[in-house]
Amino acid sequence: MSKKKLSIIIIGVVICVAALSAVLVMVKGKKEKTIDIGKSSGETDEQSYWNPDIHSIAKSEEGYYFLTYDVDGTTLKYFDDATQRTIAVCAKPDCTHDNSDCNAFFSMDYLSSPVYYYKGYIYMVRVDAGMAKVVRIQKDGSKREDVADLFANDGVTSISMVFHDDCIYAYDHLGHTASDEVGKEVIKKIDLRTGQSEEAFSYEGKNAAISGARSFGDKLFFKILTYSLDRDKGEINESFLLYCYDYGTGDAQVISDKNISDYYVDAENGVLFYFVIGKGLYSRKLNETDSSLLYKADETIVRATMSYDGNYLYMSNGGAGSATDYSKKIERKIFVLKTDGTVVNTIALDKNSGTAYFGDEKYMFFAKTGGELVYIDKNNILGDCEFKKAESN
Repeated sequence: MSKKKLSIIIIGVVICVAALSAVLVMVKGKKEKTIDIGKSSGETDEQSYWNPDIHSIAKSEEGYYFLTYDVDGTTLKYFDDATQRTIAVCAKPDCTHDNSDCNAFFSMDYLSSPVYYYKGYIYMVRVDAGMAKVVRIQKDGSKREDVADLFANDGVTSISMVFHDDCIYAYDHLGHTASDEVGKEVIKKIDLRTGQSEEAFSYEGKNAAISGARSFGDKLFFKILTYSLDRDKGEINESFLLYCYDYGTGDAQVISDKNISDYYVDAENGVLFYFVIGKGLYSRKLNETDSSLLYKADETIVRATMSYDGNYLYMSNGGAGSATDYSKKIERKIFVLKTDGTVVNTIALDKNSGTAYFGDEKYMFFAKTGGELVYIDKNNILGDCEFKKAESN
């Protein structure tokens, strides 16, 4: 098995257990705390609606960049919103886009995930002599330049990034989850204009990792995951701390320790939506402390990953039939809900549907094995949703 395929398996396990507590409270024994996330700079730049730790697709002004991969390397492609067709990101005249001379081709030195788009540039990660580096790429693939070092890495696709105010906030979302020794988890802040970096946040603990970071307004939300596996029982044990980092002051504080599998913030209306494992979907105003149960968990959804597109909430059960034993599988579904918790559609998924990225107000994207892109046009999100393959020009 190749290193990249193995890394995808590892990441899949960790992301399944990765959950964000999102009831904005103080740590145990203290009173609940309200929070002000300030003014949002717009999701086109920060893209908080994407699956934060499997970021193999990125939105640009008129389309979407995404990655496909095979045993030879990774190919950068572009899904055009107007034509709903894909092309290789290469402007070379007469290029056939089928060899290593193509600008869209990236060698095995580049991780098969992530890819980001921010203020006119594409960003990917490559590994050089055991060090992961963030690389800035022209929109047509014609030029690549290293921006800064990230973390030590041996080719595992474990690097996640959040973009805000011309800076990158980067972390390794696998961290030390496989180690019983105390490790240091770090969020590194990188200035895109100078390439200079500094430590924005650090945490020390056993079997821990930083993951699930999203940016809303002037705050960065992220979690500390502590993970362990009981091999005899086949059960996963996990605990979570949700942090909120203030971009302006650099201060970070624990705001929740709830057992929440995922969350989303409606920044425009100041509402937090979150799914508590085994209990259900909740909402609350960010500037209030009372919460409401919107949808009760049952045997079809004991935990969820979530997204919100400004119109509807989306919850995927991930095929998980147990909160602790991931070998117990159920039919994969995505639930489409109004913000009051009313289910308006369910979308059945099979093993060929791939990883759900959810998407924006226009599309719901999925990446099949090998990176092949399929999508649902949200114009018919309340009807019989059709999975379409992103065809090439």
